[in-house]
Amino acid sequence: MIELRSVWNAAGYEATRLRTRRSTFGVAALAMFGSALVTLPAARTAVDSGYPQAHVAWVVAGGGAAAILPSTVAVLAAAWIGATYTRLPRRGAGLLGKLLVALCVGLWFASATRIAAYLTALGGFALARGSSAAEHVSLGLALALPTPVELAFGAFGGAMGVLCAPLLRLRVLAAPCAWLLTALIVSLTPGSHSPYTRDVVVGMIRLGLPVEKVALALPEVVVMSLMLASLITLARRRVD
Repeated sequence: MIELRSVWNAAGYEATRLRTRRSTFGVAALAMFGSALVTLPAARTAVDSGYPQAHVAWVVAGGGAAAILPSTVAVLAAAWIGATYTRLPRRGAGLLGKLLVALCVGLWFASATRIAAYLTALGGFALARGSSAAEHVSLGLALALPTPVELAFGAFGGAMGVLCAPLLRLRVLAAPCAWLLTALIVSLTPGSHSPYTRDVVVGMIRLGLPVEKVALALPEVVVMSLMLASLITLARRRVD
């Protein structure tokens, strides 16, 4: 039986380990830089449209990349951090502790990358002031705050990284896999603008799967399946 104290201690150990590693701050810096790289082309596209003010929210959200996965850079960064796998004596408690920390890391990355995107959009539109289209563009301070959807998927991406790590053993495989699983769930979310939604739906129809039921059950099935597989994998490993 996994005790809450064991989970809390494991989470504290993981949080301390992340705070004291330079690589954590390196990933955070790369995530903010990546968010800026995603934002700049979106700002240019908005200016070229002739009505940039109508697209400021789209620009800060990440442009076309956000359609595939909201807070896409934060999800990948959180999955990368979450995929750091350290063997712990209490397997189940260690996994749950890492999950708790990864959820918090995902929330933090979603907020940090959103601020980076906001500042980049401010700079991008400021540089385009010379054009008549961008002359009167203004970004409200509220755009610097992440949306609930971005926060949710940032946290989810971190959790997916933790669950994929024991199965794949390599971070370079676990983090992209977590990102792809999160993007898959986004494509089936109601109101999704993912360009891959149609392809996923067509694939399910060809397989004879009920689209609505699968879309509703997919997140729970993915999480529970990965959780069970991770716990079984950890239970079979020896304790160092």
